Amino acid sequence: MDPVSWQATKERRVLLAGAGLLTALGGEVLLLALGFERIPVQRLILALGLTLGLIALLVAAIRLGWDRLLTWDRHFLFVPVAAAVVCLNLYAYLAPSLRIVLLMAWFGSLAFMVGLVGAGGLLAMSSLMAAGYLVVVYALYRGGEPVTLLFEAVIVVVFMVINGYSAVVFEGFRRERLERRVLRQKLAEMAIRDPLTELYNRRHFEEILRGEIARIRRYGGHATLVMFDLDFLKAYNDTLGHLAGDEALREVGVLLRSHLRSTDVLARYGGDEFALIMSHTSKREALDAVERLRRLVETHPFRGADIMPSGRLTISAGIAGCPEDGTDFEDLVRNADAALYEAKHGGRNRVLLALSQAG
Repeated sequence: MDPVSWQATKERRVLLAGAGLLTALGGEVLLLALGFERIPVQRLILALGLTLGLIALLVAAIRLGWDRLLTWDRHFLFVPVAAAVVCLNLYAYLAPSLRIVLLMAWFGSLAFMVGLVGAGGLLAMSSLMAAGYLVVVYALYRGGEPVTLLFEAVIVVVFMVINGYSAVVFEGFRRERLERRVLRQKLAEMAIRDPLTELYNRRHFEEILRGEIARIRRYGGHATLVMFDLDFLKAYNDTLGHLAGDEALREVGVLLRSHLRSTDVLARYGGDEFALIMSHTSKREALDAVERLRRLVETHPFRGADIMPSGRLTISAGIAGCPEDGTDFEDLVRNADAALYEAKHGGRNRVLLALSQAG
């Protein structure tokens, strides 16, 4: 989920929880109006002010980004739930006849924690609610309210037993959510990676290249497209088998990737062909780097490379630059391919620049 949507989700959760708290407070006002409770109006106004203030503070924290500072509360759940615990127990103190109902209202807050909080987090917040309830009950008892401490203790035990069962269920939900997230990440990677070399695949590479060309059109600068091809790979496959050929492709991918900058984008373009984008690099600057890559492959001890016509496994490469060789995707690829074709048919194991810069 993108940051803006995630912020909106957190804010919506706070507002929904706030609406629930205000509804509970409205129930106390109704009891007062019907004569079932004697609650001083000043205390009700104080409770309303505290509730609205906490809601406003939590929303402000989200909008100002303060919630991101709470690394221990990544989903921004524990702080709002703690605020809800304070409000519910305050309401229970104001309206003693509703105290058990308000204790059970806690379970409504569980809907906000499904999949986000595990057993430990749920039990910690439930314990906070139970402790607050016991404090309220004791305060009522000391104030002369007709409460039985033993009965209230039993209520709290039952409350925690139910939360213990819920904690087991919530832990399962949390683990399932984590597994789904890992699966989504793997599927996303599979959609953009070549399964053999684990480099980017052609479709994703072309998306990046189009974006790089658009950047140069708008802001200026340079980028280089390099097309690589393994020389005589068919002969290598025919002699040693396709498994050996696949292993050679993997090794070439590892060699190239390990000697490129972190900003360079390498992909398996198809078959025995690789492609490379070098951002902020003219093709003259790229020539030296690609020559080093060519020599690196040439001197690498590939298994069975002595059966090749030259006695070693080599690559050829064609280089085209943007904008000098075109600011259009098709033109740039065509020029890099043409340079690669000339390198292949001019003796192989060489690097050539696109013809538009050759003179």
